[in-house]
Amino acid sequence: MNSVLSNLESLVRPEVRQLVPYETKHLPQCIELDANENPFPWPAEMRESLYTNKMAFNRYPDGMGRDLKRAIGAYTCISPEGILIGNGSDELIQLILLTFGGLGKSVIIHPPTFGMYQIYARLTDTTVVPVPLLNGLDLDTEKMLEAAKSPEAHVMFVCNPNNPTGSLFPREEILRLVRKSGKIVVVDEAYAEFSEETLIPEIENYPNLVILRTFSKSFGMAGLRLGYLLGQPETIALINRVRPPFNVNSFSQKAGILALSYLGEYQAQIQQIKEETLKLHQGLTQLPGVVVYPTQANFILFKPADPDGWADELLKRGFLVRNMGVLPVLGKCLRISAGLPEENEGFLRAIQEISTGSTCDLELFLQK
Repeated sequence: MNSVLSNLESLVRPEVRQLVPYETKHLPQCIELDANENPFPWPAEMRESLYTNKMAFNRYPDGMGRDLKRAIGAYTCISPEGILIGNGSDELIQLILLTFGGLGKSVIIHPPTFGMYQIYARLTDTTVVPVPLLNGLDLDTEKMLEAAKSPEAHVMFVCNPNNPTGSLFPREEILRLVRKSGKIVVVDEAYAEFSEETLIPEIENYPNLVILRTFSKSFGMAGLRLGYLLGQPETIALINRVRPPFNVNSFSQKAGILALSYLGEYQAQIQQIKEETLKLHQGLTQLPGVVVYPTQANFILFKPADPDGWADELLKRGFLVRNMGVLPVLGKCLRISAGLPEENEGFLRAIQEISTGSTCDLELFLQK
């Protein structure tokens, strides 16, 4: 049996043999604050409408996602021809690199940033060119433009706001990359509803600008895997060539359409998440020896004196947070996303216990 397994290993592509699988913790018995999700349930009327909707699951979905594209178009002011829907942002990242990357090509990223850019680059034989963030937080625009001068460089990813730092990069810096690089610039706006900043209006000016969006965060659909790309129709048509047929299921398409008809309810949730994120940020900032980074998203990056110890202690108290390991420049950090109000209050009590062994100061803070 060992010889058979060894033979199978030898058949695997070298790029895949070198990959470490992307693993997430799923501990439903814990309060999960590790994945940047919207903790609130869908609007009640939306749930009722979706669950009572008669969908023919024995039939393939609309492969072009026409109704969903029309709904997204109304939300973003982009024509349906400039929209591509995908099975989560992950699939869309892969489609971009299948289209513009590959053997002999390279992609520019700015670590620390979303890990799937690098994973899909390796899977598509695309070389990764890292240009680390200045001070671990800010775009190094000059070095990214310098890297883009290479004829092998075809794509760059800019995550804005950035995951995991929460940084919001100045729009003029990103537009400099779009104007001067001559390469495909993918701006990942997964958290744009929280930052209220977007480059969507600039799409009509730049054929090399592609914007990546998701329903997983502000719209609370992480479990349905639904994302979309925005760009000029000619650019989107190129990426559509490598899209698998029927890549987005009927249920997710219908949920996306319905969600966009309940914008008022979702905007109220977004506002509450922003308020809860601020409360968490203020609570963390009050603790001695904890570095807390500014954020324009629904999550916070912070660095206690003993990140590993904090992660373990929080887990013992029933809170799952993301241990980011060692980030460039910043070192070992933890990341927490805003939960429900009562979950956030429990978290603040827990970190007060871990930090000082006393809850008095925190109780006063929570009463303000």
